Amino acid sequence: MSDIIDKIKKLAIEEKEKANKLKADVILLAEDIRKGRLNIEFKKIDEKVNEHNACAIDGGKYEVDLGDSYLIIAKAVTVMGKYGEVKEIPPTIVRDFKIISDYYGEDEVKKHSISLMLTLETNLLSRANCEKIFIDGPLLDPPVYEPSLEEYFIVRSNIIQKKKPIGIVKRFSHRILIKELENEGYNLLNMRESYLVTTLIMELRKNMKNKDTVMLGWIDWDEVFKRGEIISDLEGLSKAYQKFNTKIYSAYFQLSAISPIVRIDSLIPEELEYIKAWGIEGEKEVTILNKLADSLAKIKNEEVKSYVTLFQSIKGTDFFSYLSRF
Repeated sequence: MSDIIDKIKKLAIEEKEKANKLKADVILLAEDIRKGRLNIEFKKIDEKVNEHNACAIDGGKYEVDLGDSYLIIAKAVTVMGKYGEVKEIPPTIVRDFKIISDYYGEDEVKKHSISLMLTLETNLLSRANCEKIFIDGPLLDPPVYEPSLEEYFIVRSNIIQKKKPIGIVKRFSHRILIKELENEGYNLLNMRESYLVTTLIMELRKNMKNKDTVMLGWIDWDEVFKRGEIISDLEGLSKAYQKFNTKIYSAYFQLSAISPIVRIDSLIPEELEYIKAWGIEGEKEVTILNKLADSLAKIKNEEVKSYVTLFQSIKGTDFFSYLSRF
């Protein structure tokens, strides 16, 4: 028992020393950014915006295992708003269904359901008639290239180029910033992207007000993927980016000191003031429009039950012929 305790103590000490070393590296990096030694900028967002129309697009999905088949339910939502004295938020909801046979296996079903949801979202994006468009998640979605999605990548890329939406990425695991810093000569490959960004912005926020909105960026994806070797966790993203054929920039954004940090993907390295204008403090969705879209896109248990009941009640008949009556 004492041997186990000694090993745990040793591991704890090693982890503490490692954490202290990482924190020291971040402090030095923050100083380099403050003094303008890097192309990465840290600044307060305080620009004002004029009256404009904006919208947020989000999607949800649900897979139901029915034994001999899967029922996939996907939904995409657009929430529109007008920034000015009058605010209107009328939701537009689109639903779709798809049946996947059991022989595909669970992993294949998940791929199909993600593809269905993204297709719905992209269709809504193509029809969006707003000056500023916020989408939930990255512009390059899915962030891994698969030959079966070749046509989807082409369609989405064309629509992204035309509509120029802003992607709000709540969970960022791809080490884009770390790769950019490695290109600049920093050795931070032992860090997680979220830890680095959170710790770095916390350090850079010193001597600023808690209510200040800040950004760290912009990062040019062309520079990230064209310089040096691609680190292993970015290989899939690099291949997808080559196929996407649209230039992307990223920045890390925090509405206030108590708000989550998100990654912003954009074709234009500016316009973060529009996110601030619609911002809702402390929420991972960042803007009120995205918060409403996220809520509307969720598929509730009552919906799932009603769809499953409908499917099972007409099982044995031509399901798609039945749906075509409506």
